[in-house]
Amino acid sequence: MSDDDTLRRIARLEEEIVKLCATINELNLTIVVLNKTVENMSASEKRRTEIRDKSILFVVGGFISAAVVWIINGGLIK
Repeated sequence: MSDDDTLRRIARLEEEIVKLCATINELNLTIVVLNKTVENMSASEKRRTEIRDKSILFVVGGFISAAVVWIINGGLIK
């Protein structure tokens, strides 16, 4: 191998290292964005679940209140 060939190979390796570092940085950025997206989706799902649970309790409470009022007003005895 000649010195020119070795220098050319070293230059190509340095270029590849720069490209690999850039790719690693892009991947790290993508991972951070994906993690944030997952956190946001999780928080959104938690809020939806809380709203659904409160809505169910409200509806069930309404039925119970209606049943109590119906019983107090005489229910089946009328």
